[in-house]
Amino acid sequence: MRNAPGTSWLHFAFRILHYTAIATAVWLVALGASIDAQVRPIYDSGAAGLTHLLGRLQTTASVLHTGAHPDDEDSAFIARTARGDHARVAYLSLTRGEGGQNIIGPELFDALGVIRTEELLQARRLDGGEQFFSRAFDYGFSKTLAEAKSKWNEREVLGDMVRVIRTFRPLVIHSRFAGNENDGHGQHQFAGYLTPLAFKAAADPAQYPEQIAEGLRPWQAQKLYRVGGRGANNAVTTEVQTGAVDPVIGRSYAAIAAEGRSQHKSQEMGGIEPLGPSASGLHLIEGRAPAAANETSVFDGLDTSIPGLATLMGLPEGTLAAELKAVDSAARDALRDFRALEPERIVPVLANGLTATRAARQALQSAAAPADARADVDFVLAHKEADFAEALAQAAGIVVDPLSDEETVVPGGAIDVSVRTFLEHADLATIRNVALNAPKGWQVAIGQAGANAGGFRRETPTATARYHATAPADAALTEPYFLLKPRNGSLYDWPADAPQGMPFAPQLMSASVTFNISGTELMLVRPVRYRYADRVRGELRRDLNVVPELSVGFDSDLLVVPTTGAPQDQRLVVTATSFVDRSVTGTLRLRLPAGWTSSPVSAPFSVTSAGDSATATFVVTPPARRTAGVVIVSAEAAVGSRVFSSTVETVSYPHIQNHRLYSPAVARVEVIDLAVAPVRVGYIMGSGDEVPDALRRMGVDVTMIDREMLTTGDLSRFDTIVVGVRASEARPDFLANQARLRTYMERGGTLVVQYQQTDYVDRNLPPYPVKSSGNSRVTDETAAVRILAPTHPVFTFPNRISSADFDGWVQERNLYSFGSFDARYTALLESADPGEAPQRGGEVIADVGKGKYVYTSYAWFRQLRAGVPGAYRQFANLISLPKAP
Repeated sequence: MRNAPGTSWLHFAFRILHYTAIATAVWLVALGASIDAQVRPIYDSGAAGLTHLLGRLQTTASVLHTGAHPDDEDSAFIARTARGDHARVAYLSLTRGEGGQNIIGPELFDALGVIRTEELLQARRLDGGEQFFSRAFDYGFSKTLAEAKSKWNEREVLGDMVRVIRTFRPLVIHSRFAGNENDGHGQHQFAGYLTPLAFKAAADPAQYPEQIAEGLRPWQAQKLYRVGGRGANNAVTTEVQTGAVDPVIGRSYAAIAAEGRSQHKSQEMGGIEPLGPSASGLHLIEGRAPAAANETSVFDGLDTSIPGLATLMGLPEGTLAAELKAVDSAARDALRDFRALEPERIVPVLANGLTATRAARQALQSAAAPADARADVDFVLAHKEADFAEALAQAAGIVVDPLSDEETVVPGGAIDVSVRTFLEHADLATIRNVALNAPKGWQVAIGQAGANAGGFRRETPTATARYHATAPADAALTEPYFLLKPRNGSLYDWPADAPQGMPFAPQLMSASVTFNISGTELMLVRPVRYRYADRVRGELRRDLNVVPELSVGFDSDLLVVPTTGAPQDQRLVVTATSFVDRSVTGTLRLRLPAGWTSSPVSAPFSVTSAGDSATATFVVTPPARRTAGVVIVSAEAAVGSRVFSSTVETVSYPHIQNHRLYSPAVARVEVIDLAVAPVRVGYIMGSGDEVPDALRRMGVDVTMIDREMLTTGDLSRFDTIVVGVRASEARPDFLANQARLRTYMERGGTLVVQYQQTDYVDRNLPPYPVKSSGNSRVTDETAAVRILAPTHPVFTFPNRISSADFDGWVQERNLYSFGSFDARYTALLESADPGEAPQRGGEVIADVGKGKYVYTSYAWFRQLRAGVPGAYRQFANLISLPKAP
C-alpha cells in the first residue's frame, strides 16, 4: 500500500495492520476477560490505580468464584481479593439472568440477559474482577436440583466451567453454593453441585479432550472452597475480612462491592454502602497446600510471591531463580519509590521490571523442565508483563484514545478514526509506531489531514494518526455472539469460532501504539470507541457497531384475532429506520398467508439521514373462515434490487453500553377462540410490562392511569382497573391511594391486582387480612392447574375456561401467591410443583362493597407477551367481570 499524498512525516512512520498480523500484540488485551463498561473506572486510575498495579506486580494470586446468576456473587469477597490482595479474580456465572423480571424496562429473556451481562461488567469494573459465563439460559425460578438437571445438559455446562478454569487458571476456586437444599434456588444448587466436579475435571486431560485439541491445557487449582456456615458439616474455616478499609482508596472493600452491586439496576439492587467490620465466611473443601488454622486468606499456605512461582508451578528447584528475583526486585523497588505526586519517578525501575519479565520468559524457553510446567510459568509471566506495561504507561502519563466519527457503520460503509496519543511527559516516551487493527476483509487507508473523529477543539494531543476504514459489503453485523444461533432448549448454542465463555465478543476495532520508554519498547492496545456529549449526562462513549442500512419492524409483533364473528380488520404499522447519512427510497410491503389481504398492497417510503424513519400503515383483513392457530405476517423494505427484512432492537440504558439484537421482521398472529365484554379498563403500570398492549390486541379500550388521575381523577369511568406487576414497589402513588381504590370497588368497580412481592402483604394493602407465604410460587409451567369454582363467571364469561387454557405456558405458573387468607376471599385456582402441597393463593376473589377484588399472581405478564391463547381467554374473563351476568 502506498502512502497517501500530502501526509505528514508522522504518517510515514505509521504501519496499518490487520487482525491477522497482530497476534504478537493482542495478548496485551486478550489475556483475560477484558472488562469494558460504561461506568467510570474510578479505582483504576490516578494514584489509587497505580498503587493497585504496583501491588499486583508482586503476587501471582488468582481465584475463580462461581455462582448461578448475576447478583449471586460475593461481591465483597471479590473486591477484597482483587483490590486488597491484588489477585486476579473472576466470577463465573452459569447464566446471564434472562429468567428474571426487569424493573427498569420491558426487556425480558434474551434482551434482559444482555442488560444483566452489562450490569455484571459494570460491577466488575468497580470491584476489580473479571467476568465469565457458561451457556446455560436462565429458565426462571427453580426449586430443586433435579429440575435444573432436567433443563440443563450437565455434561455441556460442566464443560463450559472446565473451559473457564483451563483458560483463567486460578490457584483457588470458591463456590458461592454448596450444591444442596440449603442453597435454595435449584439453579444455585446446580452451580454448587458442578463446581467440585469442574475442579477435578479441569485437571484431567481425558476430560473434554476437544478443549485440549484446541490448545487449552489441563489445570489443577490448589484449593477449593464453598460458602461456609450453611447447614451441617460446613463450618467456617476461613474468614476473609471485607470490612477493612483500603488506605489508598479510602473505602472498605464491602463498600466498594456494594457500589458495584448497585449497578444491577434491572434487579433493583441499589443498596447502602456499609461501614465497619464485615467478613465472608468460607469452608475449605479440598486443599493441595498445607492447611493453616484460622485462615484469613484463601491464599494461606500458597507461595504467591514472584520468586515462589517456579516451585509453585513445578519447575525444578533453582530454575529461573535469578530471573524471577530480578522481576520481584523491580516490583518491590517501584512500590517503595512511588510518590503519588511524582509517579514519573518510577518509570526507569518499571522499565527495568518489564525488561526483566521478558528476559525471564525468554530464559524459560530453554529451561530444563517439563513443558507443562514451563507453560504454566509463562502464563503467569505473560500477565506480569501486561501488568508492568500498564503500570509503566500510567506512571509515564501516557493516554491512547482512539475515536471514531460515528457509533455505527453499515456493510460497505466507511468511518474515520483518529488515534490520539497524549504524553504528560514528552521527554519520557517516544512514539515508535501506530496501527489501526480492523477485522479481516476491511480496507484501511491513511485518513485526511483535516479529519478529526471524536475531536474537540480544546484538546491538543501530542500526536494524532488518522485513518479511513471501509467495511466489506458482507461485513458481519455486530450482535452478542451467544444470540447468533437459536437456543437448544435452555442452553445457548455457541458458534465454534465464538469467544466462548466471555461476556461479549472483542470490540470491532482497536489501535496499537508502540512506545520507547527508557530504552524499553511498550505496546498499548486500546479499543476504538465513539464519543459524544449528552447535554444532561455529559460525556458518553459507545462501542463501534456494524449495523444494517435499514431496520424494518412492526409496531407490534403480535396480533390476536378471534376465530368467530365477521373478519375484523387489523391495523399494522411498519417502520423503516435508516442507519446511513444519505437519502434512501424504496417500497414497504407485507408478505401474507393465503386468504389474508392488506390495503395498501405496498407503500413508498423515503428516509434522508441516520436515525430518520418512515412508516406505512397497512389494514390487514383476515379470511372469513378462520381456525385457531398461528399465522405469520412478515414485512420487508425493497430498495432497488436489495431487500431488507430484519428488525433491530437496540438495548440502551444510561448505565450500560448499547447493544443491538436482530430478528426477522415478522408479526405472529394468534387466531384464538376469544371473546371479551365491552369494558373500559384503566391500567396502573408497575415496574413495566406489556399487558396494556395485550389488552389493546383484544380490542379493549385501555387508559393508562398516571399519578394525577390516580390521585384526583374520576376512577368511576373505568369498569375495571388492572394493577401492573410490582406496582407496590414502583408506584408510591399506588400506595398512597389505597383508600380511593377501595372506594372505587365499594361503588361497583373491579380491581384486578397482578403479582406483587411480599411488601404488598406486609403493608396490609389487600382489602381483607392475608398472610404472606414468602416467595411462594409454582415454577413448573406444566404443573396441573385445578379450577376450584368452575361455575364462577371468572371461568364462564365470556369464555368457558378449561384445563386446556393452561397449555403452552412459558417459564412458570405463578409467583408470590398469598399464603393463608380471610374467609371473605374465594380461592379460584389450585396448583403445585411436584411433591409439594397444593397452593390456593395464586388467584383469589372477594366482594368489596358492590365491586370485586381479584389478586392473581399467575404470570400473565409473561404469557400475554408470549401470545399464549389460554392466557388471553382467562385475562379477558378477568377484565370482563363487571359485565358478567
